Amino acid sequence: MLASEQVEEGQPAPASVMDLWVAGAGYAVCLDFCGDKPIRRWSEEQKAAARRRNLAKRVYRTAPLFADELIERELEARPDYFSGKTVR
Repeated sequence: MLASEQVEEGQPAPASVMDLWVAGAGYAVCLDFCGDKPIRRWSEEQKAAARRRNLAKRVYRTAPLFADELIERELEARPDYFSGKTVR
């Protein structure tokens, strides 16, 4: 990124950006719509519910006969992940 500017809606790219841009140099003039709304994060309960639901769907689709056992094993192997904690 060579430059970044905030511009009002409908306005052309400012001269400070266009002066840096050279055709064929491998850079492009792009735009991004910055929203005023803050990023909504999922709670640990929501993450846990979604992770367990997705696990069950995946396991029932691939091995329905052994699904309960495989789900139980996975929950025991990674309890923090399936309780909604972010593991990095």
